[in-house]
Amino acid sequence: MKRYIFAILSIALLATVPFRTAADHEIVQADLVIENIRVFTADKADEKVEAIAVKKGKFVYVGDRDGVQAFKGPKTKVLLLDGQLLLPGFIDGHNYAYLKADELFSLDLSEYSTFEQYKKAILSYRAKHPRLKQVRAFGWNQDVTAEASHKSGQTPRKLIDQLVPDIPFIAFSNDRDELWVNSKALEFSVLNKNADRAEEINRTETGEASGIVRGKAMDIVVQALPQPDFTVEQYKKALRAFQKEAAANGITAAFVPFRYNSENLLQAFDELDRENQLTLTYELGLYVDPDKGPEQIEILKKWRETYQGRHYSIQTAKIYSTRNAFEESFAWDEDKFRNVLELLEREGFRIHVQAMGGLDEIFEGFEYIRARKSNFRHTVSHMSFVTREDLAAFRKLRLIPSVKPSALYDTMGVNEEAEALKNLNRMKSYFARGLPVSSSSDYPFGPMNPLYGIETGITRLHPEDGNDLKPLWPKEKATLRQMLRSYTVYAARQIGKEELIGKIQIGKQADFVILDKNLFNIAPSEISEAKVVLTYFKGKEVYRDGAQID
Repeated sequence: MKRYIFAILSIALLATVPFRTAADHEIVQADLVIENIRVFTADKADEKVEAIAVKKGKFVYVGDRDGVQAFKGPKTKVLLLDGQLLLPGFIDGHNYAYLKADELFSLDLSEYSTFEQYKKAILSYRAKHPRLKQVRAFGWNQDVTAEASHKSGQTPRKLIDQLVPDIPFIAFSNDRDELWVNSKALEFSVLNKNADRAEEINRTETGEASGIVRGKAMDIVVQALPQPDFTVEQYKKALRAFQKEAAANGITAAFVPFRYNSENLLQAFDELDRENQLTLTYELGLYVDPDKGPEQIEILKKWRETYQGRHYSIQTAKIYSTRNAFEESFAWDEDKFRNVLELLEREGFRIHVQAMGGLDEIFEGFEYIRARKSNFRHTVSHMSFVTREDLAAFRKLRLIPSVKPSALYDTMGVNEEAEALKNLNRMKSYFARGLPVSSSSDYPFGPMNPLYGIETGITRLHPEDGNDLKPLWPKEKATLRQMLRSYTVYAARQIGKEELIGKIQIGKQADFVILDKNLFNIAPSEISEAKVVLTYFKGKEVYRDGAQID
């Protein structure tokens, strides 16, 4: 028997003329009423809520079951539940939604672990697409080509030249910080002949290009391809596919930082918005290129003025920090970094700094522009080690920390002494200092499902690990309420939408998710096993688990 019952209730005696309750809320005939539920409102007040009513995409009632009865009318859809948990739609604070285009329109190498498997996949891909002018791949594992090069004595470039000799070939590494390219790709980009860029190409001892490209040179190679970017239609298809996956995970809003600026991508968002096909609220973060300096801000301003929609907006500029452990060539000169921060602040941009290294220069940069108090507008993400002094700086400069909770158990590649490890992957400390810490998936570089992040933030263990393992720094365990707020109200603050979304509250946009389990009644280690059964965006159903819902 199905656990959920839909019923259309006709109440003949219900007056249809609006009037006001003692709480001074207008009573209207709601489009949707849901009752007999456990509601997490994300509000500080721990009120008892067991029913909601929605009209024209907004909450018009949040309270007990008795009070919601007045909002039912002949056309009201009524959903009667069995005490399941309803909470605000999850907000992903850092999600590369557009990289779904790689999955749909590029060769996926991520499932292969040997060069022989690479060879078969590449040749098969070319056979299926005989008219290609280029081969674009992703998910390349550098260890695979390194091992093949060692065994054969050939560079990665020569290895791929034997498979794709006639058209450009590029493959992005798993974390997208390196490119594997063939000779044709280098020929198109002229990098192999350009002495000014030679230092940015990985070369052998003889000076020969190895076929591994890093840093700023990656963009040069990509931009020289016959098709350097995906088309508007490809991006639209990718975003529609992404939205289905996001809805299945209960995500109704996201911050999407650009790794490269693409007007095709902006046009795709705009066209989908005009066609009423966006089912998330998006805040887009335009990329600030360290090669271009302050003069690029005029272009960013033009795009901000041109591309604004009902369900997407551009108020944020995404910038790398001055020190980048991940790739030095993305880093900014310290003086230019400060100047650009000041200019972005002056032009009214929200600033999202991707740290990937030390925090001192970032704090110094924001201290430099502190005359215009940020009031928790600007964000810093991708920081692993955070000291007590750093926490104080976040508070003093009113900066929002953005965290990837699904990786809080991770110490991979960390070589620091035990004393330094106490500063690794903080979570609870942010809440303890009153910081509106925002949580994210970093999709596709982490699992999109927020429930994985919520569980890991509480347990400090990978969801697939056993409970007998010792968690990393258990003092940094957050509570369930804290983790939920980091994926809702605090993430809404990060993207500048706190007045619109992030809470179950009268007047706010009716974005919400219903789970099959009440997270407050199960062990933290079971949270990732919960399932999203319904997702609503602006009061309209965008996902339904057919196995659970009749």
